[in-house]
Amino acid sequence: MNLKVLLVDDEQPILDNLTEFISWETIGIEVAGTARTGREALEQIAEFDPDLILCDIRMPIMDGLSFIKQYRERDGKAEILLLTGYQEFEYARFALQQGVREYICKPIDYIELEQTISQLADYIMKKRRKEKEGSLQQEQMSNWIRRRWLLELLLGESKSSYPLVPQSEVHEEKNRYTLILLDAQDYFRRAMFWSDQERKTWHEEVREALERKLEKLVPPGIVIQTREGEWCIVIEQSSVFNRSGLNQEGLSELKQTFEEVAGMSVRLYSEGEEVVFSLLAEQYRKAQQAVIHMEHSELLTMRKDLLDEENDWMSRAWSDRLTLGIRHQNKDEISNILHQLYNKICLQPEEIPGKAVKYFHYVVVHMLREMHEMRILKPEDEEKFWNVMLQPLTLRELYELALTLTERCGEEQPKKSAGLLVASAKDYIASRLDQDLGIEEMADQLNISPSYFCQLFKSHFGVTFVEYITKERMESAQKLLARTDRSIASIGASVGYRERRYFSKVFHKYYGMKPSEYREMAASNPPVTADRNNQ
Repeated sequence: MNLKVLLVDDEQPILDNLTEFISWETIGIEVAGTARTGREALEQIAEFDPDLILCDIRMPIMDGLSFIKQYRERDGKAEILLLTGYQEFEYARFALQQGVREYICKPIDYIELEQTISQLADYIMKKRRKEKEGSLQQEQMSNWIRRRWLLELLLGESKSSYPLVPQSEVHEEKNRYTLILLDAQDYFRRAMFWSDQERKTWHEEVREALERKLEKLVPPGIVIQTREGEWCIVIEQSSVFNRSGLNQEGLSELKQTFEEVAGMSVRLYSEGEEVVFSLLAEQYRKAQQAVIHMEHSELLTMRKDLLDEENDWMSRAWSDRLTLGIRHQNKDEISNILHQLYNKICLQPEEIPGKAVKYFHYVVVHMLREMHEMRILKPEDEEKFWNVMLQPLTLRELYELALTLTERCGEEQPKKSAGLLVASAKDYIASRLDQDLGIEEMADQLNISPSYFCQLFKSHFGVTFVEYITKERMESAQKLLARTDRSIASIGASVGYRERRYFSKVFHKYYGMKPSEYREMAASNPPVTADRNNQ
């Protein structure tokens, strides 16, 4: 954005020369207005709020010094460059003491003046950047404090009101909050062998994606990582806009955003209830219980004959079947046994808090010992598994740990290099731009995990999988619009958009114009191509 300058001089020829002889546009300054008296200048300032003022000293009605004094009394912040005759030097020196940045003697040397103005413009821009950086740092610190406060509230570690708001301004009946919980499925299993930096990067990317999705809310929802693989979004219900919270479509988009960036499925819970800040911890516990109940409800819809087969889930028969599966290195059988066992336990929620967790801990220990005997695990991997077992784990985490061990059974497939995997992914995408493409499908095609595929793809291309797909589709559509007379609906379908309206919306967002507008522009400005026969 250009700076704005106000020119003040009682001589019209000088105003004209200042306007015409200075390369304002090159310097990055716009002449916002001109004035011939100090009083007129004050009126102009109220309208234009300039960043720089060039002002003569001797003017009728109100001279330059009186103007400067009144301008500063009104808290004017613009830099001032004074124009003065030699005989008025003492006045100019006094003005400099009053905050005038520089002075130029008359008759004006316009080359010298332009250099001075250019230096002043650089100074103003640097000052603004510094102020902006300071403001940004202050905002970041405020956001950090607010997230930390909300995290402590959710975990039941604090009952105080928002620390940056005076207690007298906090009214519980007016400040209410809505909670949304997102719980990544299989996070423990996928992230078990990530480095600390990989975990940190993954969580930051997920948080930033959620914040971008929520930034249109007024005020935007605050994203808080409550534990690894779990986020709470807290929305302050302080405006009419937010009174109904996110609608179902908004929640679905939020869920989709999470899964695209994280490369994992997610369970999302939002009751939409508004509570005062002191009840956030209770609301958070309620949401966690609801997520567990969602899993139980899903299991209840599965085969009921699970309850009829081997009713005692702590019987020796289960461990015998597991041992046999490990010794035969039958991944499918082991996975099936663990799945049945976990489902049977979860179908009896009253058993979960105590002995079920201990029993599944025993299952993992049993698997580790059997796999050690058969030398299935590398020593360094085995050590990592045992170190994980030293942590307090939930039933779900123990189940995921057992599934991770299952993946180590059987012969390992030869691993493709990162370059070959990326090349394969690129070719696969190029051949299927007209079809729906998902992270899970791509990972299955390459025989790698979705989380590894996301990391590999982002590190190679510098963009997420979804961003890359959009880019490829838009560039392909752009070429078809410029080089063919196919209908816009047909072109949209050929790059994966079945609905013309949605295709046009995405294209407009990407290029800043509708497909029809782009086609008209391309037709009026055809690209010049070299004639290879003449080269």
